[in-house]
Amino acid sequence: MKRATVKEVAKMAGVSTATVSNVLTGRKYVSDEVKERVHSVMKKLNYQPNVIAKSLRLKESRLIGLLISDVANSFFSSVVRGIEYELAANNYHVLLCNTDSNVEKEREYLETLIGKRIDGLIVSSAGNSGDYFRSLQQTGVPIVFLNRCPPFMNCDVIMSNNISGAYSATEHLIRHGYRKIAIITGEPTISTGKDRLTGYMRAHEDYGIQVHEDLIKEGRFDTESGYLMMKELMEQEKKPDAVFISNNSMTLGGYKYLKEKGIRIPDQVALVAFDDPEWAELVDPPITAVRQQSYELGVQAARLILDSIKDKKNNRDIMYMDTTLIVRHSCGC
Repeated sequence: MKRATVKEVAKMAGVSTATVSNVLTGRKYVSDEVKERVHSVMKKLNYQPNVIAKSLRLKESRLIGLLISDVANSFFSSVVRGIEYELAANNYHVLLCNTDSNVEKEREYLETLIGKRIDGLIVSSAGNSGDYFRSLQQTGVPIVFLNRCPPFMNCDVIMSNNISGAYSATEHLIRHGYRKIAIITGEPTISTGKDRLTGYMRAHEDYGIQVHEDLIKEGRFDTESGYLMMKELMEQEKKPDAVFISNNSMTLGGYKYLKEKGIRIPDQVALVAFDDPEWAELVDPPITAVRQQSYELGVQAARLILDSIKDKKNNRDIMYMDTTLIVRHSCGC
């Protein structure tokens, strides 16, 4: 079937092709009566705008690339919803790529997104060594780093205040009398892993408590490593009386191990998590957790990328969003 053209729409609607273009782009005022007539004709002719030709002509695609390290993680699912809502409200579309925290997969997706002529990129990096983002930055395409950021990039960044969130969780346990507090942290090469470990260490320093090396276990921000690291903690000679787990996926794994082995929470070991997924208040006992403003993080990330596209700014904005400690029964409260 032959594709309808702008000229055919204009002729049937009794307007100029420029008016049809203005109805499509919204760049110039068109009366409601004319808009209705043009849209009615487009529907009748099944007219579909040529998005590729339009992007080449206007030098914009109205596409935003979104690289997420683990879209199955409920934290990131909520972030993505915030991004999509805000971008859709501004007539932008999202190309979502799930990297599974794999650096090579991230690199391949980035090359694909460049080929799609994206107007901007929002990325939760798979690792802090992603120097291939520099090549995109050199093209002038704006980048916003979300939650994780390579230290060498001169780009906008938005993240939770991971240090203070981890500090508040650890301090809460200390003030309740726990002294052998373990941490299951993420990879230290990733900013979230590094910052949450920093908050944990800082709380111990401020309260004059020595941190024993065998109470620090490095996970991979996934369920399997949470299970394995909890197993190591509870089967070693120096067992913790409390564990702070650095994200919700590892918490699920750690919680699963404790339940399988019949280890009572909090009687035998207290538990506090970073991230507050919906299931945290449904399990028995419900889990004390550091809650992030995940949806709002997404909204603000979208606003940052839109501001960068609009203003072509050169300065770097770094935004930290506050966290909240939600106290439940897993810590003994």
